[in-house]
Amino acid sequence: MQSALIAIGAAGLAGWLFGAVWYMALGKPWQRAHGMNVDDCKDRKMPLTPMVVSLLGVIVMAAVLYQVMAGLGVMTVGQAALTGLILGLGFLFTATLVNNQFQGKGRIATLIDGGHWTLVLVIEAVVILLLV
Repeated sequence: MQSALIAIGAAGLAGWLFGAVWYMALGKPWQRAHGMNVDDCKDRKMPLTPMVVSLLGVIVMAAVLYQVMAGLGVMTVGQAALTGLILGLGFLFTATLVNNQFQGKGRIATLIDGGHWTLVLVIEAVVILLLV
């Protein structure tokens, strides 16, 4: 059980760190896609609460993903990556797409946010498999 908790924590942290890199690289297009003025955002500090909530959220996702992978009998890195990809596209990307449609967000917002969550699951799945 201890290795599972370490794997879940490490997977959550890896997914969270990936998100930091992803949104640093795509921050300006993301801001524009969500109707923000890039110049108004550049001097703002990142608020702490959303960062903590997102870390806790990806740890919960990793815990659920661990259970799903165990139930499916995922045994190889390829199977883990495919499981993360299928779950990410099937649940997270599609949920992001639907939400963005109702909020009037464009394709860029969906690609950035949905792509992020899909890749988080791929990363988490591989990290879990490697550490369990």
